[in-house]
Amino acid sequence: MFFKNYIYLLSVFLILTTSPSFGIKLLSHKATYTLNVEDIEENSFLEGGQGQTYFEIIEKCDGWNVKEDYVLVYELPEKKMTNSYSRYSTFENFLGTKHSFELNEKSELNGNNSYQGFIEKNNTNISGSVINNSIKQLSFNKDTLLPIEHLKKLIEAAKNEKKIFTKKVFFGNEDKEYIKIVSAFIGKKQKSKFKKFDYFKNKIIWPMKIAFYKENTKSENPDYEISLDLDEHGVVHSYKVDYGNFKITAVLKDFNVLQKESCK
Repeated sequence: MFFKNYIYLLSVFLILTTSPSFGIKLLSHKATYTLNVEDIEENSFLEGGQGQTYFEIIEKCDGWNVKEDYVLVYELPEKKMTNSYSRYSTFENFLGTKHSFELNEKSELNGNNSYQGFIEKNNTNISGSVINNSIKQLSFNKDTLLPIEHLKKLIEAAKNEKKIFTKKVFFGNEDKEYIKIVSAFIGKKQKSKFKKFDYFKNKIIWPMKIAFYKENTKSENPDYEISLDLDEHGVVHSYKVDYGNFKITAVLKDFNVLQKESCK
């Protein structure tokens, strides 16, 4: 499960867009992060792990294309190793009414998984389909946010100095639990400590802790949490994913600004 949860991290919180509705100018880019498994508790089946993730977002004429590839090598007891690879891509239109997604995953622990789907929001609900070995129909309440739509509102909340922001969000990276309750705890803005690339120098960030819950859960404990530093342009300077019995820390290795698609 945590492999798919990790995919969501970059698909949602590293998406860089232009937001006409909020007047926020964000950035199309490509970023490479190194990954390390840390703070492993005794009850975990892991002993370590390393990897990389490659994330790309490009503004198109009618919406945003997002692509993410990640490779993780996990260290198991008795010096055994296991690999996990995933490619996740999405498209979401500027209006936040159409969202398509595709996942291809190869894991020596979880097996292989591949599917694609789409959803569309209207005045009454959200509906769509997931295509795997069969076609599954989807339907959700219209108060559920799409991923980029959620990111826009999260940034707006930070700029308005809100301390807590909680919404239901659709995730296409899990083929069973599509809806999560996402609660963001937003800290006071401060100067970023990351200065490796020119873009990041003297940038102001909001430290955040974001908790993810099952839609109908009664538990006070989240499935997992993400701690990250987010700036006003939507760029994540650093992040850590906490799964309870271990954590994955990401460090930015490479960063390139991309040009948005030229539209006639």
